[in-house]
Amino acid sequence: MTAQRLAIIGAGCSGLVTLKLARERLPDWEIVCFEKGGTTVGRWGNPYPNFVSTSTKYTTQFACHRKWDSSSDPAQRQAKGDFFLNDEFGRYLLDFVATHHLAPHIRLHTTIRRIAKDPQGWRLWIDDGAAREEVFDRLVICTGLHDKVKALETSIPHLTPFSPLPEKKTVVVYGGGESAADFAHRLAAPHLGNRVFLSLKTGIRVSPRYHPIRGVPSDFLRNRLLLSIHPDLRNLFGQKFVEARIRHQRKFEKFFGRPSTGPAPDAAFLAKRSHWDAKLTARAKDELFNVFHTKSDGFLDAVAAGRIEIIGPPCDESHHRFHDFDQTTKLEVTPDLICPMIGFSSGLSELSGGEILISDFHLGSLHARHDDLFLVGFARPIIGNIPTMSEMQAKLVTGILAGRFQRPADLADIHAVGRAKLRRMFPTLNTETIHPVEMIPYCDQLALLMGSLPTLRRVGSFRRWLKIQLAPVSTLQYVDEDFDPKEMDEQVVHSPALITGILVLIKLLLDIPYKLLKGRGDRMMRPTSLPLTASRP
Repeated sequence: MTAQRLAIIGAGCSGLVTLKLARERLPDWEIVCFEKGGTTVGRWGNPYPNFVSTSTKYTTQFACHRKWDSSSDPAQRQAKGDFFLNDEFGRYLLDFVATHHLAPHIRLHTTIRRIAKDPQGWRLWIDDGAAREEVFDRLVICTGLHDKVKALETSIPHLTPFSPLPEKKTVVVYGGGESAADFAHRLAAPHLGNRVFLSLKTGIRVSPRYHPIRGVPSDFLRNRLLLSIHPDLRNLFGQKFVEARIRHQRKFEKFFGRPSTGPAPDAAFLAKRSHWDAKLTARAKDELFNVFHTKSDGFLDAVAAGRIEIIGPPCDESHHRFHDFDQTTKLEVTPDLICPMIGFSSGLSELSGGEILISDFHLGSLHARHDDLFLVGFARPIIGNIPTMSEMQAKLVTGILAGRFQRPADLADIHAVGRAKLRRMFPTLNTETIHPVEMIPYCDQLALLMGSLPTLRRVGSFRRWLKIQLAPVSTLQYVDEDFDPKEMDEQVVHSPALITGILVLIKLLLDIPYKLLKGRGDRMMRPTSLPLTASRP
């Protein structure tokens, strides 16, 4: 009998974890992973100098390849040691490849030029120096989303994040996303001598990497108790909390005992930083206020120091006249370079000749019509990280391929309901080109489909279940083959008892009654919450 063939396109973090799980769950299959580059470190494996990840090492590591716990050493915080620095994530992926013996199954320097449906599965046009075609029974695409610099109709030269950094230039960066803020910060480095403007249509929420509450990473204060509160209430109270944190940061630090990590900044600098933090927050869009945010602390520092000037949108297509941020007057700017950091592109349409779009995939992973085509790594976390979401997607995809779960016959109908829900949740985003999600609620959907949600019954211990509710939330908490009960018992709870008590009161007095009035959430999403049927051995 001929072995079934599985093709995986892309050997970044999503492709590698898919390959690892596929090899374990499909031992009799022929599995090939194609990578157009010459290494397996992924997009963020060898980034620009002084790169700092926005998610911590603890919350970004794969559940099947653990190296860090949820403690936070004060001595390491000043150096941001809780986060991946420079090429650390790339080295983590290289270790992942070596540990799980993945290299023999990866074809480097191999570009997939085109894919098309074939009567036997999927036909791939492959170019590794010699063009040829191969047919595979199943296909998983793991190339992910890429920043797309939107070309503007102007003679002003464009700058991309991958270009060499200019010196002594006037640069206008468009966009308020994390990439835009981060690139503006890089351009504003003092030694470059650039004059940098950031053009925003609305405000943005800037979250600190290290929170004034106890000085731990902000990731470590997000737990399941907090996320169990209805998003409406969470957004309402979250906005007030962020505004209070900005106004009273020094008091927060003193009251909650944040340890000192160096000399105190200048008071005037702190006042200006707080002013812009509050101003950007106040102008953030209500729909995305507590969902989309950036963790570019250095960006706010550069704004406070005057190295980045915040302006409003352009007045016309000349890119020389702009509204000020308050849109009360107009400014004249003469940029040498512009950088429109707007939009993401999946490349799926180009790869398939327009036949495959990200909007065709239920939960951004299961194709609504083709039961032999999958995506891993394409969902965009507006809060969260891609690697661990990819691991959850890969577990679902490889579980279906291995027969652990049966694909629902009515998936197309379920997908239509899910698409309508997504458009209602994110009315200001283009959900035809991206699949936006809040990481943990999204991963909970995947876990519910796979029967690994950490319910009290599945966890089997009230004390352990309580620890899961209060410890830093992560994908390490799902009860599957990678769940480590002992390690979970040892995780550190960073949320102060006062904050936990307030959340419990909100849960009992407001959240439960509110959910009852709302019908316990949107009933239209109920079909996506039904577990997939587990196949019997």
